[in-house]
Amino acid sequence: MAIRRSLLLLLLAVPGTPPAPTAVMGTVADDRGAVAAAVVRVPATPLAARTDERGHFTLPGRPARVTVSADGRIIAAATVPAVRVVAVTLTRIPDDDCETYAWVDPGPDANRPGSCCNCHTPACDEWARSGHARAATNPRLRNLYDGTDAAGRPGRGWNLLAEHPAGAGVCAACHAPTADPDAASDYDLRRVTGRPSSAGYPAAGGVHCDYCHKAAGLGDGEIGLTHGRYLLRLSRPAAGQRFFGPLDDVDRGEDVASPFQHDSRLCAACHEGTVFGVHAYGTYSEWRASPAAARGVQCQDCHMPAGPAHTNVAPAHGGRERSHRTLADHSMFPGGRAAMLRRCLALTVEPARDGRGVAVAVTVRADGVGHRVPTGFPDRNLVLAVEALDAAGRPVVATAGPTLPPATGPELAGRSGRLFAKQLRDFDGRQPAPFWRSDPEFADTRLRPGEPDRTAYRFPPSAARVRVRLLDRRFWPEVAAVKGWVDNERIVADRDVPVP
Repeated sequence: MAIRRSLLLLLLAVPGTPPAPTAVMGTVADDRGAVAAAVVRVPATPLAARTDERGHFTLPGRPARVTVSADGRIIAAATVPAVRVVAVTLTRIPDDDCETYAWVDPGPDANRPGSCCNCHTPACDEWARSGHARAATNPRLRNLYDGTDAAGRPGRGWNLLAEHPAGAGVCAACHAPTADPDAASDYDLRRVTGRPSSAGYPAAGGVHCDYCHKAAGLGDGEIGLTHGRYLLRLSRPAAGQRFFGPLDDVDRGEDVASPFQHDSRLCAACHEGTVFGVHAYGTYSEWRASPAAARGVQCQDCHMPAGPAHTNVAPAHGGRERSHRTLADHSMFPGGRAAMLRRCLALTVEPARDGRGVAVAVTVRADGVGHRVPTGFPDRNLVLAVEALDAAGRPVVATAGPTLPPATGPELAGRSGRLFAKQLRDFDGRQPAPFWRSDPEFADTRLRPGEPDRTAYRFPPSAARVRVRLLDRRFWPEVAAVKGWVDNERIVADRDVPVP
């Protein structure tokens, strides 16, 4: 108020019409006093200022309206008066979390005005294509979970529930995080029907909008040992609504600007985990050890990048037009997982003749990626298959070089190549093995970011050309065959090089 009074006295003391101020000045406070480091912004623009330790700010320009955000407070807005002085009071969010909060199903529904996809269509369309949307209903997850196959027949291969019934709650913590916490210890993922809405959106059984945007930070657990929702500090209101997001100028009266939404620790809740004593999931710790983390690149920078798909978070529903660079892609794998693999993997093949036949040097390198390749579910594997053919197109058997192990399947086992994978074995040495009955000690031959993997092979003089492929496999061939999964493999790189 002192700033406002001083400025008014100054204007009255100057005869004639004073020039229009070229900046907005003011103060930001909450119920405890001045708020430092609050962001005062001209909405949907990069023009912003921060408050000093007294809560004072000066923002250049002549905006008609500004938004104000600060850590742990609801974003507010103020109309700028002619004197260009504003005083904004922010509301602190409570520290408690209402466990009886009713989660919002994201699917569009005219009878539920608060449903996310009623207004946020672009982001919802992206989310609906993501693995998060089907985290609880993915058919392969269900098959591994209850021992069925792709046709629904029971007693086919790996079966978590039969071997570790207590694991049901562990799965639910990440795959169905909005399940009733009182039932999580024996929660059965098969109870989530996953029936899509009339518009084709998945049901809210998986990882959905309301869950992620209720995450205010980390809770009291330990990354890797506390899983899913139990690691996150959720902030669910007892009445009304509250959403945490990366934007600091959304002024609906229920939004909080949260740096945590752009922090890899948010992802760590489900993408880092030692389960049944086995370090099954390690994407977050892999990122921590990567060059990307050293540069400050977060998981969201690659998996939720700015994209040209949309420039308004709520078109036709009050959303502001803004630069697409400020809006995140919610599909999680822009362009698809295969496309991301092709972008990060580099494959070089160098054949050369010498007095003993044909020597082939193969280099595989993962660049522009913040974790090991492959990552995620421990059974994902990448196979480097190397073969030579004579002038008539007949296979030529290698005389030296690494060969592929039995786990790569009968078509490739014993042939030239390299396996990049977590090679889990059970306590009797059998491989592959599911993580819930694996020996905690296992070989890990996956690619490290920025570190080339070089192998050398030798073929007889009859070799006329060399073909080298990189095969991305979601699961081990043996498991896929038992479960009846027919689309388990895709080629992410293929080089056919003549021998000079």
